[in-house]
Amino acid sequence: MAQILLKSDKGGRSKAAPRIDLTPMVDLGFLLITFFMLTTTMSKSNVMDIQMPAKVPVKSPTTFYESSAITLLPAANHYIYYYEGIFNPNNPLKMAKDIADIRNILQHKKALLKNRTKVEERDLQVLIKANSDATCSDIVALFDEMNISSVKYYAMVDISKEETALISQDNRPF
Repeated sequence: MAQILLKSDKGGRSKAAPRIDLTPMVDLGFLLITFFMLTTTMSKSNVMDIQMPAKVPVKSPTTFYESSAITLLPAANHYIYYYEGIFNPNNPLKMAKDIADIRNILQHKKALLKNRTKVEERDLQVLIKANSDATCSDIVALFDEMNISSVKYYAMVDISKEETALISQDNRPF
């Protein structure tokens, strides 16, 4: 608390000036800071649910339809190779330029699958097989794309040696 003493003109006692107590103001400031800290929403991280495989052997494997499957192969330099159906080493891999191209490919494939006669073949199935040179951001971007494109069935599986060899042989620029 501060107090200012003023000298009297008549030479007597000095008068005390009115003093202002700032303690309640400081208390109010801290109460407001505490209130706003507790009531504001902190940034929430967006987390994707991932179902990990069971540790016990599965008696019946997942049904895989060749006509409704696409395999994505993220590789070095942000390249994303892909093929439809089952892997055939004699067929060259196709290459997507970027994630937007993958979105177009998935949407086109989903549109083709809507007209399938068998109901179980109408859902798109995507396998993501990451090469050892692929970056984590590319894989996360592909998982995000599955979420954006509303792909129900997608999984990350191990890449085969034949697929790795085809990717390493490919030197195509865009």
